[in-house]
Amino acid sequence: NAKKTKKTKLQKMDGLGPFEIKKIREAVRQVWHRSLARRLVVQRCTGFDGYFFCELCEARTPQLKVDHIEKVGDVDEGFVLRMFVPSAKLQGLCKKCHDQKTKEERA
Repeated sequence: NAKKTKKTKLQKMDGLGPFEIKKIREAVRQVWHRSLARRLVVQRCTGFDGYFFCELCEARTPQLKVDHIEKVGDVDEGFVLRMFVPSAKLQGLCKKCHDQKTKEERA
């Protein structure tokens, strides 16, 4: 049973619209994904056995989510500066803790 993903069409505008903002966010995230700060968090959260550990609940996890401690927010003038922070302002979380933090931020 394949999962169905709900895709919403973003209206293209002449200038900076929702479609362009989405593309900018995706492009900046791709660059950030290869950043030194993110790699340092992954290194910091890697145990001797090769598993990661969550910096919040301290559980071992096969997959690590690198999370900004302070919410990055919308694509605006300060977006890039909020995205590219030092590793001390990032944390490695398990999926459960990351999902819970994201849910609380969106509420």
